[in-house]
Amino acid sequence: MEAFATIDAQEQRAARRPQAERSAGTRARLIEAAITCLHRTGYSATTVSTVAAEAGVSRGAMTHQFPAKTDLMLAVVGHVFNQDIDLYRDATEATDPVRFLLDLPHTMWRVISRPAGIAVIEIMLASRADPDLAAQLRALQSRIDVQAHRWSEDRVRAAGLTPHPDAAAIHELYVAAVRGLAIEATFMDNRDGVERSLRVLSAMMRRLYPDLAQA
Repeated sequence: MEAFATIDAQEQRAARRPQAERSAGTRARLIEAAITCLHRTGYSATTVSTVAAEAGVSRGAMTHQFPAKTDLMLAVVGHVFNQDIDLYRDATEATDPVRFLLDLPHTMWRVISRPAGIAVIEIMLASRADPDLAAQLRALQSRIDVQAHRWSEDRVRAAGLTPHPDAAAIHELYVAAVRGLAIEATFMDNRDGVERSLRVLSAMMRRLYPDLAQA
């Protein structure tokens, strides 16, 4: 009898595995659909129904994964941050640490201005009118900032430099500047202006870290 019980337990685990995989797949489709909707039509027009339709799943499957729109929006921010980590990691592996710092504004632009980055900006702006979303988003963003600041200082050290005393504020300034450029670019379509601004940010990096001036 014990052998049959063991086999039955194995079969139950095998049955649960595809279900878990399907659930994860549905969740991923919904997050990607939300990014598409946010980038295409903005936060207000991105509803639970439009996201479900974009993902090709039922409303019930949608609410099973994300009971409220806030849950979905926070999942989007976390998902995009994980993508950001991979993109920045790829950039660090593709160039030497000094060149990476000099190219950082352009790298940040590629990351932040992509559709997923614009989707996060949409969520941030919308949180001003949603106290519950704002509170949870601030908590999540604070955790993200801790990791981002640590990573930024690690990149400076990798270049053989000592992090600036205001390293965290500098990183926040660059993120804010590039986000602002991304917001402007969504309605101005001013690629030349963006490029000029990114060059200024790169020049600022040389002033903040004079040892980069010879690079």
